[in-house]
Amino acid sequence: MKQFLIFYILLFANHSFSQSDLKEQFKIFTIEDKKLGKVEFCTFKSTIDKKKPILLFIHGSGNEPTFAYQTDLNTYAWKGFLEIEKYKDKYHVICVSKPGIPLFDTVQKDPVNFSTSYPMNDEFKNRYSLEWRAEASSLIINKAIKLLPVDKSKILVIGHSQGGQVAPKVAVLNKKVTHVVILNANSLNHLYDFVLQERLASFKGEQTFEQTQHNIDSLFTEYKKIFAEPESRTKLWNDETYYRWASFSDETPLENMLKLKIPIYVVAGGKDIWQSFVMNTDYVEIEFLRYKKNNLTYKVFPNANHFLQDEIEENGKTNYINIKPQLFKDIDEWTNNK
Repeated sequence: MKQFLIFYILLFANHSFSQSDLKEQFKIFTIEDKKLGKVEFCTFKSTIDKKKPILLFIHGSGNEPTFAYQTDLNTYAWKGFLEIEKYKDKYHVICVSKPGIPLFDTVQKDPVNFSTSYPMNDEFKNRYSLEWRAEASSLIINKAIKLLPVDKSKILVIGHSQGGQVAPKVAVLNKKVTHVVILNANSLNHLYDFVLQERLASFKGEQTFEQTQHNIDSLFTEYKKIFAEPESRTKLWNDETYYRWASFSDETPLENMLKLKIPIYVVAGGKDIWQSFVMNTDYVEIEFLRYKKNNLTYKVFPNANHFLQDEIEENGKTNYINIKPQLFKDIDEWTNNK
């Protein structure tokens, strides 16, 4: 429980906050699709008429808006990273929506623990899946190419956390994608993370090995229920539908990565445990070596957490050092050199 609270505090602290008039900086596009329903995306108005490559950013899990307005702070919390704003004149930086969730909207905040929330709706529960997110992102790329002056020699898709699970699937679906970047995401099945976390807890002495096995057996019992009813939108595990959990298990990110011939850049944090376990991510390097594929760049930041910060212990205190400026500079250079 203590680890979960620490993770939650970091999650709140690491939303990228921006000014109250942020929405005015974007041009918002809406697509009404027969299969996917309403799909929204936006890009910065700055140099929107300039011919540029695309940088499409797919953020992580949850049902909150991509840009969540917090009334008490009179500002937006951005589910992506503000760092990509620096590249708005070099790329058409595109942000995407989720089903039934607008790009921009106001969230509620708990006055005690400051956690934010957004009303759950049927559109989200019925559609939210790996397939929806990947197909919507592919559709957005095609639409953006039609509506914007795009340099099609570079179509870069970046996904963070759950968005990192989606990104390689987008490239499989859409052959216009030229580069894929996966930040802090699993390579194997995401359900395996929970098993790894339990195993680690016993080796760290946080619980007995017997308790660990009991917990893992309980996980497997829940997983059996999920895979027995993978289409269920009414039954929940960890507050999310069986459909959501099963859909993100239909294919692993690794399976989709192995289908690609384009350059792939995978980044992991050596201290990322509670969201995308680095032990899960590491396996990607082994499989690319085994299949003799040379289109993968894999980099682990040994001290980095899930939010791309180095955690450095000094004098009994944890200091957080933002590595995103250098990382996104590296991604930009990698994109233009591959």
